[in-house]
Amino acid sequence: MFDYLSELGVPDETVSLFLAIFIGSITISLLIALVFYLFESIGVCKMAKSAEIKNPWLSFVPVARNWVFGTLAEKYKKKNGVKSARFGIILTVLSVIELVCAAVMTVFMIIVTKDILGVAYDAAESSTEVTPEQLAALIPIIIIYFVLIAVSIANLIITYIAMWRIYSSFDKANATLYIVLSVLFSISAPIILFIIRNRKPEFDPNSNMPYFSGTFKA
Repeated sequence: MFDYLSELGVPDETVSLFLAIFIGSITISLLIALVFYLFESIGVCKMAKSAEIKNPWLSFVPVARNWVFGTLAEKYKKKNGVKSARFGIILTVLSVIELVCAAVMTVFMIIVTKDILGVAYDAAESSTEVTPEQLAALIPIIIIYFVLIAVSIANLIITYIAMWRIYSSFDKANATLYIVLSVLFSISAPIILFIIRNRKPEFDPNSNMPYFSGTFKA
């Protein structure tokens, strides 16, 4: 792909600099992502153990960690005693769809980008314009992109709902603050989950109500 840049007249020094910046940025981003991934995985794993969920170590495994996270949220009971939705299954399915769409779109983008750069080079050599028909290869990418966006939004919304239930179970007093911080600053969620991992869970809100607070006398 970068050979086309040289063929289009871009200096080799510029291409090398661009490649170095690109690789450096990707490497730093991956390292940061790995740190936050471990924070969240450790937090969810410890919480899953407290909730007696089977195979809590799956919180370290991509995709499978969504099942552990969702199952942990399922432990939460509403005020009427009704259990939560099947977050484990829903989040796992959505994450699989999201992963497949992202992989397919990445492959298409690599192939199409190379083709478009080739077309651009040929057009520059022959002093012609790139026609709309030559850009038609972008259509599948656009369709997959919108599907990926829709699935990602659904996954994000359900994840935040499940996250609030987990926060409420492990630190009810600060659950609202935690979810607001998680929505506004997504990197805060792994840190919060890591911090509250050792708290004792209370999955039933009714158990927190002060029925025998001393206000009732016989």
